[in-house]
Amino acid sequence: MTKTTAPGKTPSPAGTAKPHSAVGDPTKSPTAIFIGAALDMSWRLAIVVLVPIILGAELDRAAGVSYLLFIGLALALVGTVLVMWKSVQAANRLPVPKLTAAQRQAIRKSYEAEDD
Repeated sequence: MTKTTAPGKTPSPAGTAKPHSAVGDPTKSPTAIFIGAALDMSWRLAIVVLVPIILGAELDRAAGVSYLLFIGLALALVGTVLVMWKSVQAANRLPVPKLTAAQRQAIRKSYEAEDD
């Protein structure tokens, strides 16, 4: 039997996997990125707001007390702030496309035309 050696560098599954982004692929168009971010944030907000409020209302009805709904509202408010914070942080991590000199000149001309 012959002796074999291991390769110098073992392939890593992390190096071949696509990175997961909450707001989508940064190589997509800006409109697709915006729509993806808006949809992502909207379903997160729906869950974060509706679940505590509905749960608080149901617990109020079952226990016969009135303060659990307010606890649900407070949890919904805190959850909303967290979802918004994470969504803004994810959007800030996206690369910003750089304009060429010709594009900047065209924008300047369009602004000057609007001022006239």
